[in-house]
This record gives sequence, structure tokens and C-alpha cells, in this order.
Amino acid sequence: MKKLSLLLVAVFLVFATARSQELVFGKGNSAINLGIGFGSTILHGVGYKMGFPSISVTYEYGIVEIPMGSKLTGVVSAGGLLGYGGAKYEYSLWDNVSYNYNYFMFAARGNYHFIFHDKFDPYAGVLIGYYLLNGKWKGDGTYHDNWTANSGAFRAGVYVGARWFFTPAIAVFSELGYGMSYFTIGGTFKF
Repeated sequence: MKKLSLLLVAVFLVFATARSQELVFGKGNSAINLGIGFGSTILHGVGYKMGFPSISVTYEYGIVEIPMGSKLTGVVSAGGLLGYGGAKYEYSLWDNVSYNYNYFMFAARGNYHFIFHDKFDPYAGVLIGYYLLNGKWKGDGTYHDNWTANSGAFRAGVYVGARWFFTPAIAVFSELGYGMSYFTIGGTFKF
């Protein structure tokens, strides 16, 4: 068992060393981001409170590299997003009424990466998708009845982000913009 463990570590180190000569993200690379988002872009405005942070999983695949000079390379990638989030709205002008919302989002994403460093991966992107919204209204029992509602709508957004790779395959990332959340942080696994 000990020899097998040493062999696996040796294979991983050879693989990591070989990949370190490549771009931080390039044509043929895949990456999965697992993120936690803050500030819903789907349910926002005065009175809305974040019920819990949104959770998202994104995938992307490097499609084409575009040389842009001696140290800068552009990489176009495409992929998708799956996410879940929620919000709460409380209204108490005449009586106590609360709305609880949950939403699921799935979208296609496209990114343009600005590669000029072996560990830093800044990018800008667009997304287009659809979200499903489930709302529950809880009244005070006198005027408002309890009800639920389901709806959905198309969604488009833009964002900027960056990843910092600690190893050739593991990074942290953050995104800011108008996607599923205003701000998202998390981890990246490149393969």
C-alpha cells in the first residue's frame, strides 16, 4: 500500500510539472468553479434580504487561443452555470406579511481570458439563461391568505472575474457583475 501511495504521488508530481509549462488556462483546458454568491441579481431592491448565499457550479472549456503579443494571450472559453439561491421580503406597513423566494438558474456562459502570468487568470464574460422562481407568501391570518407562486424568466448578464492558481490544477476565484449574484467567491479545479 505504501508503494502504491508513493507511485501515485510521483505520477501526480510529474503531471503537475509537465502542466506547469502550459498557459494558466488555454485551449483544451476544462475548469469547474464551485462558488458562493452574495447579493441576488434576480431578487433585489428595497426590502429584499438575502435568505442565504447562492450556490453555483460553473464549467468552462477553452476553445481557442489568440496570441496578442509577446506576453499576452487571449483565450476564449464556453460553458455553463447551475445555481440555487433565495431571498426574503418582509412587509409590515399595515400587517405582517413575508415573502420567501427560492430560485434555480441554468445558463450558458462565454469568457475571454487575458493570459499574461503563469498563476493569474483574469477574465470577462457574458451569460444567458433561464431562472425558475418559487415564492411563498405568508400572511397574518386576517387579511392575507397563504399562497405560493411559480414563475420563470430569461436572464442575461455580464461579469468580470479572476483566478489565482496555487497549483496547476487548483485555484481560488472571484467574480463581480450582473450574473446570478453581484459577488461570487469560491474554488476552481482545472483539468
